[in-house]
Amino acid sequence: MRGLFQSKIKSKRSNFFKNLNRSINLQNTNDHTYVKHNYIDIGAEEEVEDEIEGMVIDNDWQVGRRIVELGVLAEKMYCCRCNVPLHLHDTIHERTIGFGSYLHIMCTNQECRTVTDVPTGKVGPTGSFNITAKIVIGMIHAGLGYAQIRNFLTECNLPVMSKSCFQKHEKKIGKIFVSAAEESCKNAQQLEKEISVDKELELEVSFDAGWQKRGSGFNYNSLTGHASMIGKQTGKVTCYDIRSKSCKFCEHHEGKKDTVPSHDCCRNWYGSSKSMEPDMAVSMAHKMNDNECPIDVIHADNDSTTMLKLKLDFENLKKKDDQNHTTKGITKSLIELSKRHKELKPGEVIPYLNRCFMYAITQNSSSELEIDEGLSRIVPHVFGDHELCGAVDWCTFKDDPISFKYKSLPNGKPLISEDLRRDLENLIEKYKSKASSLRNLGSTQANESFNHSVATKAPKSKHYGGSQSLASRVSSAVLQKNEGYNYLEQMNEAALLSPGEYTKSIAKKLDSEKLKRKIKRQSREFKKKRTELKKKRNKKERRLNIHEPVSYQSEVATIGLSETEAITIPSPLKLDGTESFTFFDLETTGLSRVSDITQIAAVHDKKLYQSYVLPRCDISFEASKVTGITCCLAKNKMYVHGKEVDTKSQYESLLDFIEFLKTIPNPIIVGHNICNFDMAILSNKLKEFNLFSSFCNVTSGFLDTLKLAKRIFPRNEVDNYKQSTLILKYVGMEYSAHNATEDVQSLQHLFHQKMKNNCKHIDLHSIYYCSCKSTYDSLVQNKTVSRDTCMRLAKNGISLSHLQIANSRDANGIKLLFQEFNIPTKTASIFVSAFATEQ
Repeated sequence: MRGLFQSKIKSKRSNFFKNLNRSINLQNTNDHTYVKHNYIDIGAEEEVEDEIEGMVIDNDWQVGRRIVELGVLAEKMYCCRCNVPLHLHDTIHERTIGFGSYLHIMCTNQECRTVTDVPTGKVGPTGSFNITAKIVIGMIHAGLGYAQIRNFLTECNLPVMSKSCFQKHEKKIGKIFVSAAEESCKNAQQLEKEISVDKELELEVSFDAGWQKRGSGFNYNSLTGHASMIGKQTGKVTCYDIRSKSCKFCEHHEGKKDTVPSHDCCRNWYGSSKSMEPDMAVSMAHKMNDNECPIDVIHADNDSTTMLKLKLDFENLKKKDDQNHTTKGITKSLIELSKRHKELKPGEVIPYLNRCFMYAITQNSSSELEIDEGLSRIVPHVFGDHELCGAVDWCTFKDDPISFKYKSLPNGKPLISEDLRRDLENLIEKYKSKASSLRNLGSTQANESFNHSVATKAPKSKHYGGSQSLASRVSSAVLQKNEGYNYLEQMNEAALLSPGEYTKSIAKKLDSEKLKRKIKRQSREFKKKRTELKKKRNKKERRLNIHEPVSYQSEVATIGLSETEAITIPSPLKLDGTESFTFFDLETTGLSRVSDITQIAAVHDKKLYQSYVLPRCDISFEASKVTGITCCLAKNKMYVHGKEVDTKSQYESLLDFIEFLKTIPNPIIVGHNICNFDMAILSNKLKEFNLFSSFCNVTSGFLDTLKLAKRIFPRNEVDNYKQSTLILKYVGMEYSAHNATEDVQSLQHLFHQKMKNNCKHIDLHSIYYCSCKSTYDSLVQNKTVSRDTCMRLAKNGISLSHLQIANSRDANGIKLLFQEFNIPTKTASIFVSAFATEQ
């Protein structure tokens, strides 16, 4: 009969083994009678579903995967009575406990047939598998929760422990984390105090708080928050605290209107979220004072009333403003001014002014008077007056006054707006009044780094503040900050677990890499490279913003964009190796750019397209003499050297040509002297029949072999650059010139044999070349801009309207475009002036 207080679960497991071994009589005929086995059942978290009567065998143990410690399994795979080796295929049942399990394996000895329970891993004193506790430690360290580990194990086809079992282990392990973190903070306090006393310095700490929910800038309503104090000398967390307005256990019972039972409640704050920060600061200052480690100086930002609250209890406490927050405050003020002043809109102006502010503050920190003088230089400097700059390093005007240019102001010229000057002077006066606090700035960067570490262990997208889980995760971040990754070994030992060689070696490697990164980041070369990379990224982003229309902006979908604002500026054309060179030629009724087409031919590899086209006007005598093509418009008939040929209409032939190009992957049109003749006629005809957009969707550019030949073939090697001359010289073949079909076939031979390997990006022309070039005609005729510059822009599909759009999107937009297209930037100011005059 089962005892009154005996567990029903244990009773079922006990009956399970009794039923299995009831009819087995052990014969004392073997040599292993000295082997003893402990039949006391081990506690477990999961319940055996059915009481097994007799010999019940199931194959559930063969389903899925398991976490197994091979050494333990090899040691335990012996019969508990006769010590005969066991075999896995004799397993009759599996009992899962957390992330481990017991395999019930029947002995192969026919005289024994005892069922032995074999664990798949090490078991702790409480009966739970060590792997369960180790996985919980790993989850806290990696910032995962039950849902994430469940999803991971489900995909790996591993059994998942119940949520209640996980929470029980997390609560137990969490207390170890918190206790270890508090001890680590006490040690850090003593170390900080000793170093400060040895160096005869005041004890300084930096303070900052963080929340587990992002604020929107005007609304802060996080249910939880944490704060840290980090020693200036050691860089370690000397104290930390947590505030929570939520407790899931309390809320569960309060929702049912029940009396809340006694429990380890995590709710310790009933005020607003914003008031958490000053309260935690006061609490931590008292803790350090109680530990005989009083604070003399605190580094903090000006975002809260922290210092006012601290002064009530600690009158002699000094404060240093945070340098990073001071920089952000200056930037924020300049951004507000940019809403009223266009001169601050260009991307590099505000960062430049910010640097001027910080130079004036950091390089003159020896006295308030020097800071005042340094700030007074800024406005005259950016407006072109360098009398006050004197011998300061950051102004290079004195080195070369004649050719001096500002590197970060539009077009290298000073600012000119008097209204802007007045507003900047008012901003300077504001900071002059705070010169005493700016004299010796502190830093809370270590706290920001700690907050980032907390965010990786307690992500803002998850809510761990309703239980003690948040405390264990923040404690994990404290231990990682103070002890390094080696804290994992300490946590395992504190939980009576073996850390394992992998945990030790990888933690040691991570600490070593962290130290190397820290040393590297402190070097001048790294900081310089980081600044250069940041500039490159910002410059690249500005270029992309110039090319693209507004795609993300508050209420942009409601307001909409004008046709001009929605235009995308083309990027530089490039040959990437995926293009298919398609050779093309036209024969026409004359030399006029509005002539009709009489023959069109194209070839790619062995694919050929050829068509005679019936013109709508007479063919000139000179054209017929060259091509041999004549036409009788009255009879709608065409003749080539006197023989009648089949023809198509202008529209039909162009449509067929586009269909031919569609059969070729990424076609690039190649022709001889097509830049000035063939492409102009083709573009006009395509536009006339509303086929130009369809044609542009098929191909993105063309290449003129006449221009290419002039670049790669020396003039003294050839008599002229006619196609027939080049083919005879370099291919050694003659053909019927001015027959479109033979022209393209012979050009294909010449190109692949002598030209293809010499092709560069600069040889490629945009399909829009002709129409873009015409937009610059007035500027070229007035000699405002050189013809060469306009042609280089048109080659990349950049029209005059594109430059106007770039100028409207960024004050240095045209200059950035010219840099991208390798065009001298001096010309940019000419276009800017022309647009300003036009306005």
